[in-house]
Amino acid sequence: MVQKPTQKPTPAKSKAKAKAKRQTKKHQASHEALRHRVWLAPLIRLWARVPKTVRVPAMDHEVETLHVVAFVVLLGVAIGAGYGGAQVLFGSDKAKVPSVVAQQSPRVIFSEPNGDAPHDARAYEEKVAEEIYLAPEPHEDATDTEVASLPPAIEPPTQEPTQELGQQPSQQPPSQPGQPRVEPSGAQALWLKNALNVPMPHEGPMLAIVIDDMGVDRKRSRHMWQDVPGPLTLSFMGYADDLPSQTQEAHDRGHELMLHMSMEPSDASIDPGPNVLMSSMADGELTSLANWGMDRFEGFVGVNNHMGSRFTEDPRAMRVVLAEVQKRGLLFLDSRTSPKSVGRSVARDLGLTFLERNVFLDNDNDVEKVRHQLEQVERLARKQGFAIAIGHPRDATIEALKTWIPQAKERGINIVPVSMLLKGKG
Repeated sequence: MVQKPTQKPTPAKSKAKAKAKRQTKKHQASHEALRHRVWLAPLIRLWARVPKTVRVPAMDHEVETLHVVAFVVLLGVAIGAGYGGAQVLFGSDKAKVPSVVAQQSPRVIFSEPNGDAPHDARAYEEKVAEEIYLAPEPHEDATDTEVASLPPAIEPPTQEPTQELGQQPSQQPPSQPGQPRVEPSGAQALWLKNALNVPMPHEGPMLAIVIDDMGVDRKRSRHMWQDVPGPLTLSFMGYADDLPSQTQEAHDRGHELMLHMSMEPSDASIDPGPNVLMSSMADGELTSLANWGMDRFEGFVGVNNHMGSRFTEDPRAMRVVLAEVQKRGLLFLDSRTSPKSVGRSVARDLGLTFLERNVFLDNDNDVEKVRHQLEQVERLARKQGFAIAIGHPRDATIEALKTWIPQAKERGINIVPVSMLLKGKG
């Protein structure tokens, strides 16, 4: 089949198409210019009314209006650039006023916040915190050594008749190494008034179990005071909600109360919660925050630190806070989140009644590991006559304590509130 040759367009047709394209572009440009003139027309008319020059009376000189406008624009740009640069270099110009109003912090580190499912986070901010601490002998300074040597075994404290609330506690320091220390606190020491009224334990080792972080995770906190046999010592966070009602319910269930005071951790990436005591704060600010916490509820025997691995290493800051604890006649329990804590030495200097934690129960949220730690603290209590363990309202801890405490009592272990370690020496 023969194909017909393709016909090329004639010169006349090509010229006509090119002319049509040029006319189309011309019309489009005309419409665009008209649209711009319509939009700019009001500004042009306004500018036409502005005088061409502006007279400066002080200089007796006229300046072109266009120059004045250009100067104002440049001045605004310079001011904006300078302000932006200052923000980058020096931060916000808003004064940072410390708040003493309790409010929940969404980044507070808790193992199982608000009743959510458990996970593998450790209870304390220190991954390598001493899980077992043995108190040094009286002549040793806790700041000079990270792990104190084991004190010699002692006989269980001599049992005496139950001491009535309001009577003066013993003013003598412990005669055996490693025992809690009672410094003079006066006949009306508040820790003694608020101490849980329980019978003096029978002859045998005494074990105080302190549960920190109470009150924020409402579900597990309630399980702790309802389901775990006591008496426990429950330490409530100062910024938890409904503290008067929560603490009253826990006390009515037969548990002793403490205040869990937030202190600065060594890891700046961890949020210990609102109104935390910082070692960089001035004395007045530390005093205000410490008293804010101690005013949150009533009936507690003393204070122990929440986190605080950095704060408890600072002698000045610790002295300011513990002085306020001493003024109220309360006791101090050093949780020992740092092996370099100065809590012992500062408390001794102030004449403050104090104790120290021996064992962490639940750095790992696992029932078997918690039971292992309970075995360790029982062994220590039998060896030195007493021991203090610290745990948290975690699922593994609740489950382990529910079965372990009744069994420990059958083995002759006295489960006592922390104040009994002091009253038992009276």
